[in-house]
Amino acid sequence: MRPWEVALGKFLKPWEESEVVEAAILTGSYALGLQTPRSDVDVYVILSDDVDWRERGNVFVDGFLIEYFANPVRAVRRYFEEELVQNSRSTARIILTGKVLFDKAGIVETLRAEAEEYMRKPFPKPDPLKVELAKYFLWDALDSLKNAEERGNPDYAYLYHLTLKRALESYARFLGTEIPPADKVYRLFSDKAFRRAYLFPNFPDDEFVALFLRAMKEVKTENAEVLVNHVLEKMGGFSIDGWRLRTGV
Repeated sequence: MRPWEVALGKFLKPWEESEVVEAAILTGSYALGLQTPRSDVDVYVILSDDVDWRERGNVFVDGFLIEYFANPVRAVRRYFEEELVQNSRSTARIILTGKVLFDKAGIVETLRAEAEEYMRKPFPKPDPLKVELAKYFLWDALDSLKNAEERGNPDYAYLYHLTLKRALESYARFLGTEIPPADKVYRLFSDKAFRRAYLFPNFPDDEFVALFLRAMKEVKTENAEVLVNHVLEKMGGFSIDGWRLRTGV
């Protein structure tokens, strides 16, 4: 066994012996063979529905950092539902891409069947009011970025990346597609094999992907502006002159 597998076995022993633990899954980069020297070992523990608690934590075992999440079955199912309305399939992806470490009664197979259903379910599209607000806030983010650049403010880099984040999240919700996690977005947009390993579909706008990658690599206001303008155009256009939004109270 490899050293990390020995460490994992030591970590798992008390969990596997517990009567309230149903199963455990190795997830993340180690499960997919994509780990780096800085990767932690991710473990998803599935608890019996008899418990009224959940737990997450980190612990070093033989020099390997193990990050774990322990949830009862009903919580896993709730996460499927909650994440779907947030344009995420994080838990479903964990269940589907993970490697079973032990499964006492076959619950992983059941959850995987349910996870596959959630991977196929469409994300909710925002209503027109939310679309208009999203466009305004995106314009405002770019305006704040330009202001920071003109003033030479030290928060420029912070505002720059917040603008990219808002552009990505607003556009993904508008398109009804999954929002890539921040720590994986670059590789998901630039590495087809990585994208396939994590079961991420192609982003539905290739031009946006190219503009986003350029904006990540070259921190320039003009790159952020081109990206934002592309998103605003695709979302129906936007002009700050005369913009107003009247709603009920």
